[in-house]
Amino acid sequence: MKEKAGAADGVNTNHSPAMVSVVVPVFNGGDDFDRCLDAVFSTDWPAFECIVVDDASSDRQTAEIAARHGAQLECMEQQGGPGLARNLGVEKARGEIIFFTDADVLLHADTIGKAVAALESDPALGAVFGSYDDAPGHGSFLSRYRNLYHHWNHQVGNEEASTFWTGCGAIRREVFLEVGGFNAAYGKPSIEDIELGYRLRGAGYRIRMLKTMLGTHLKQWKFWDMLRTDVLRRGVPWVLLLLRYRSAPADLNLNLRARAATVSAALLWLVMLLLPLAGHALALVPTLALFLTAVISSGLMKDTERERIHSKWKSPAALLIGILMPLLVLVWLMDPWALLPLLLVAVIVRAESGFYRLLAKRGGIAFALAVVPLQVLFFTGCALSIFLGLFSWLRQR
Repeated sequence: MKEKAGAADGVNTNHSPAMVSVVVPVFNGGDDFDRCLDAVFSTDWPAFECIVVDDASSDRQTAEIAARHGAQLECMEQQGGPGLARNLGVEKARGEIIFFTDADVLLHADTIGKAVAALESDPALGAVFGSYDDAPGHGSFLSRYRNLYHHWNHQVGNEEASTFWTGCGAIRREVFLEVGGFNAAYGKPSIEDIELGYRLRGAGYRIRMLKTMLGTHLKQWKFWDMLRTDVLRRGVPWVLLLLRYRSAPADLNLNLRARAATVSAALLWLVMLLLPLAGHALALVPTLALFLTAVISSGLMKDTERERIHSKWKSPAALLIGILMPLLVLVWLMDPWALLPLLLVAVIVRAESGFYRLLAKRGGIAFALAVVPLQVLFFTGCALSIFLGLFSWLRQR
């Protein structure tokens, strides 16, 4: 594939620092947005401007926070989603490098500098993006799980990337304008950054993932919002996008590990449906016992990390219960069919064993065990997204 050079060959030939425009789209910003701008204005990069694009917020607080920090405020006439808001921000920007972040992300002080250094050192790079760090800002069990999963996916992904990410990403301004910016069709937070990345690669530009270019994610995840995001806002649109870009590399959520886990999750639900019909309903009990143990373990995660460190009995207890309960039920049943759903769960866990090691490191074995049914649910959503995406694609033909 042809590779293009960036603006002015991407190299800052004078000794003055490159001008960076930080673009932050926001809708009804609150305390997280306030902390986000605190972090932006604490950067150690000397030449930058911060452009906040208000996506037709219904509150007054957003404008007040932006003004208090000295950010340039641009307002959308009507709500159009973060993609269109970012397009407006780039239109108003003066920098040759555009740095995107979200209103619930705290950039590390050296993050902007790392992005600039990468772009200036490699003229063939059109864009770079980073990762969430491993210290999520919200302490709820679900938020810690989701933010750490996003962190882990980026940390094990290929540095030579095929997508882009706006949570913590930078792009040359003239490259962004050349490919047409974000697709206006995405009126809600979705995969507009991934779609932009595919167009960047298709236009011949390289994208690099910098694993040390970090930000802290403050988002509080809610269960039903998580399901809706995974399937409707990301999963199905991504399937439709992949049907347009058939040659997209198998990276991040598309790697072989994730594909194996997705197939296993689909088979697990099929097995759990067929076993009762075949007269083996009790064969599901060990797997259900494992999931029940995980729910109990999630209850142990309601304390703070400091309390967890001083409650050393919880992780061994969770491990003991998590292993012994399904095994005891399995022995009691003596039904070999009970092994099948357990094996499929084991495949899902084994596919991303590195993630569970990270969870155990950050929150103990109880934390890692508690995440198992949520990962089964996540990959079930992936399988459902494939089905719904293919159905939608066939209807559109």
